[in-house]
Formats: sequence, structure tokens, C-alpha cells
Amino acid sequence: EAWAELTQRAQAGGARSASVELAAGQLALIFDPALAVSHASRAAELAPQTIDSWISLAEALVATGDADGAFEILDQLAGAPVVHQKVLALHATASRVKGQADALGLDDLDGLVSAQTIDTPPGWSDLGAYLADLQAALSAQHAYQNHPLGQSLRHGTQTPVDLTLVDDPVIRAFLTAIDGPIRRHLAGLGQGGDPVRRRNSGDYRLSGCWSVRLSPGGFHEHHIHPKGWYSSACYIDVPPVVDAGGHEGWLALAQPPFRTPQPLAPLRYEKPQPGKLVLFPSCLWHGTVPFSGDEPRLSVAFDIVPV
Repeated sequence: EAWAELTQRAQAGGARSASVELAAGQLALIFDPALAVSHASRAAELAPQTIDSWISLAEALVATGDADGAFEILDQLAGAPVVHQKVLALHATASRVKGQADALGLDDLDGLVSAQTIDTPPGWSDLGAYLADLQAALSAQHAYQNHPLGQSLRHGTQTPVDLTLVDDPVIRAFLTAIDGPIRRHLAGLGQGGDPVRRRNSGDYRLSGCWSVRLSPGGFHEHHIHPKGWYSSACYIDVPPVVDAGGHEGWLALAQPPFRTPQPLAPLRYEKPQPGKLVLFPSCLWHGTVPFSGDEPRLSVAFDIVPV
């Protein structure tokens, strides 16, 4: 129904809007990728100077299995000094669709992704004691009962305020606890010619920090973070089901949010554990496997950018 309404608006009076075509294309991507290509192509014709039109067209082409058509767009967009994160995500996905290694090196998950334990911040005798205090402090910040609109979160809550702005010594200590692991990751990452490593200065700043509390049955839809360079998942409290032998409640990496002719499964899973910090490029698709049981899952996420 939403797609039909948008197409009627686009055709009303013979006028066409690039923004409406884009929105219609995103909706069509769910049920008819070929139709999404048609809408995205019209958006690119109407607004050729708008990068979102070309990204949407490349995404629709990948969804139809036309990796070569997508590469014609993505390879040009990937030449920018700072590349849109979705361009990189789609480039890696198109490579998987074609069954080849990614020319930009974005399939090097062993080199680009790390999992560490956060440091115990000053003032606490051990990490367990700190995590218990952090769990209580974060729980007080979860003021809402439902997941926010326009986010990847389903069946849970997200803190409404950037945690870097919260004047709570326990929460502020988290910024100290993650600093060492972040710097160790950047040192191990090194520099290189790929779009991720070539931005590595060895230093960083946070560009957003929030907490998510997933209820049983909750999950994150697969997504990227367009404004980040590196993103994260840090687990504070996890439900027992994560140890049940499957992937319930686990972080899933590199599975696109749209269907492709041959389904693409996650390339890597990360098991949540209290105090565990997973760092991964913001251009890497990531989501959460839904979980059963009675206990919630509490985590903190943040993005960083190089300085």
C-alpha cells in the first residue's frame, strides 16, 4: 500500500520527484528488486547530481544479481577521498554476489574486525564489579518502553541521549574502559590502501554513544552506520540463551538487509559476553539474531571517526 501511494504521487499531474522515486524504490526492494531498479533509475535521471540516487540504483542492481551493473556505479563512487559507507557495503556485497574477492579488500574480516575485553577503569577492583555498576547506571537511562522509530532496533529500548553527555561517573568511566581496546585495535589495523585502513591515523574521537536493551525476541535488523568509520558492540549483560549452542542473541556480520538471487548468510558471528567489545568497520552490515528466553540483553554501542 505504501509503495502504491508513492507511485501515485510520483505520477500525479505527470510530475515526477526524485525523492518520491527513491522512496518507492526502497519499498520495492522488499518485494520486487527489478521494480526497485526502475524507480532508482528514474531518480538518477531526475537528480544525477545526488549520490543517494546512484547508491539506491547500485543497491537495487545488487539485489537483482547484476553485480557488474552495480560495479559500474560503485567503482566510480569509491574513488572519492572519503567514501560513503553504503558504497563500501554494497561493493563488498556485489563481490559476494559475483563469487569473487572484493577488490577493495572489504572482505578481510579477520583483519578488519576485532574482539577484546574492555579495561577495568580506575576506581573498581575488577571488571565484574564495574559491569554490575554500569548495568545499573545504564538501566536508569532507559526511560522509554518501545524501540525508537527509524532505527534498526526491534523489541527493545535505546537510550535517548548520547552517553558522552551524561554526567554520571559510572557511565563516564566507560569511555576510559574502551580507550585502550580502541587504540590497540587501531595499532593492529595499521595503514594500507583499502578504504578503511587509509583513514587510520592512530587516533580517534567518538561520534555517538548509546545503549540498547533488547527484550526476548528482540533483534537488530541488518544495517550499517553511514556517519561512522568504525562501529562497535560492547556487551554489559547477556541472557543465558547465548550459551545454548546456537546463535541466539549473537552479533551477525556481513549479511545484507535485502534479498539476493542466492541468499547471503553472515560471514562471521560474535558471541556476546559481559565486557566483550567488538569493533568493526561502519560499512559492514551487522545485525542481531533474535533470541528466546526471559532475560534481556544489555549493550553499549558507539561510532568513532579518525582525527
